[in-house]
Amino acid sequence: MLIKLAQFLLTKVGRVVFLLTSIVIFCLAILLLEHFADSRKVWTFDCNSKMYQLKDLDGEVVHAENEPLYLSLTIQDKLIRLDYYTDEKESEREFVSLKGHLKELEIGKLMYQLDLKVIDVNYRLDVPQLQDYLANELDEIRESLVLGNKVSVAMQVLEVDVKNDFILIKFSPYNTLWACRLH
Repeated sequence: MLIKLAQFLLTKVGRVVFLLTSIVIFCLAILLLEHFADSRKVWTFDCNSKMYQLKDLDGEVVHAENEPLYLSLTIQDKLIRLDYYTDEKESEREFVSLKGHLKELEIGKLMYQLDLKVIDVNYRLDVPQLQDYLANELDEIRESLVLGNKVSVAMQVLEVDVKNDFILIKFSPYNTLWACRLH
């Protein structure tokens, strides 16, 4: 039996059958590994940052240091939610909540293009620091960051360390970095 199989594999048809069988087994193994690699249905990241004062070449303040800023990112069954909020007491807190879905994924760079809609917002009327910050980070005009408007966001995953519950993400084009705790 083995001799006949060996003789068959030495023929052209035998080599083609062996090659096709190997490719099918390899593809099935990859699909099986991908299916079981991550069984989590919900990904949640909590991030915090501080906004700093930046000056241009003329010494003019481009951005002033403000209270800490927080970002919560939740992905559940391809539904994505971004929540930005400041560290103030509840009645004075600025926040923006965006909800949407993944529009495109560039696998080579782990670049996610998200289509989101502003579903909840609260800015300070006198000096809306969060609105100015988000206009830069999300590459949108301030006026588009209001309730009901749609926003397109480009986010890149730079590093993931599941063992230490850590993820590093970057928002483009302004290259703002967020180091986040993974839940």
